Amino acid sequence: MTALGKLLRAALEAALRLCDALGARGARWEWKKQTWRRDLEERVAGWQNLERGVRARMRMCPECRTLVPRSRGACPSCGASLRGVPGGGAARLVGLLLPGFPGATTVLLSANIAISLLIFLTWGTRGQAAGPLGFLSPPVEALYLFGAKVPFAILQGEIWRLVTASYLHGGLLHLLFNCFALASLGPLIEEAFGTRKFFLIYTACGVCAFAASTLFSRAHSVGASGALFGLMGFAIVYGRFRGGAAGRAVADHLMRWVLYGALMLFMPGIDNAAHFGGLVAGGALGLVVQPGEPRSRGGETALSVLFAAALVVTLGSFAAMGLTYSFHLEMVGR
Repeated sequence: MTALGKLLRAALEAALRLCDALGARGARWEWKKQTWRRDLEERVAGWQNLERGVRARMRMCPECRTLVPRSRGACPSCGASLRGVPGGGAARLVGLLLPGFPGATTVLLSANIAISLLIFLTWGTRGQAAGPLGFLSPPVEALYLFGAKVPFAILQGEIWRLVTASYLHGGLLHLLFNCFALASLGPLIEEAFGTRKFFLIYTACGVCAFAASTLFSRAHSVGASGALFGLMGFAIVYGRFRGGAAGRAVADHLMRWVLYGALMLFMPGIDNAAHFGGLVAGGALGLVVQPGEPRSRGGETALSVLFAAALVVTLGSFAAMGLTYSFHLEMVGR
């Protein structure tokens, strides 16, 4: 970066001498030249600071201010986790090049939309037979092939459907309502508890929702609403019992969402068992999950393992769906 700074300064000075030779002189031009020099120096200084950040071999513990080697995941003095604390090396460089890398909420929203779009492009819709509320609804066969909650299939060993069903939707309105709820609830929990804990909560609540639905409902079902009810249950229980005054205010607000959701009990085609299962699972997690990153090395290790397991289970479930797609396609006669 030092060599680049020298090169840019030399190039600017050559350009300024050319301006002088062409008659660009006087007070106004001298002011412009000084401004260009100052802007270049500020830009080069910023680049040099970034370079020092990438080359740094130490980072500071946010709890006790101890300088810790960047390779350490926890502070040796107080045991606090150093996850999220900027360090040097390749990770720092990637963070500078991709400062807007999306969180789990954005990834989940993108996945829901992408899968719905894929089903629409490959299978089309049920057409007018679905009615006005089923606008752009995919065929039932398509949802089955892509991993809908089908009780007899799950009980025969296709437990991966407990995961994939949360990423499928029964139509455009279904997708839009759930995406709106996820975009509202997701950042609230992800910012307070971190990306890894948020993804764990979302995945666990979705699995518990469809597990309850499998046990208590024979109907086929899809949708992220079970996991979303889990997020509501988590935020309400944590806010009410452990979140202080601000948490209680959030819990009171979300209780209205639950009351609105209770109206679905009287609507046909709604998987109430999944909603109840997700709500209970989220409430249970709200009693035990702590906000923020772990403060101990053991907690950091446990969270990393659980997050990796949730990610592997999710990706593995979609891999299982892909591997059985042809077999199920023959079963539906396509």
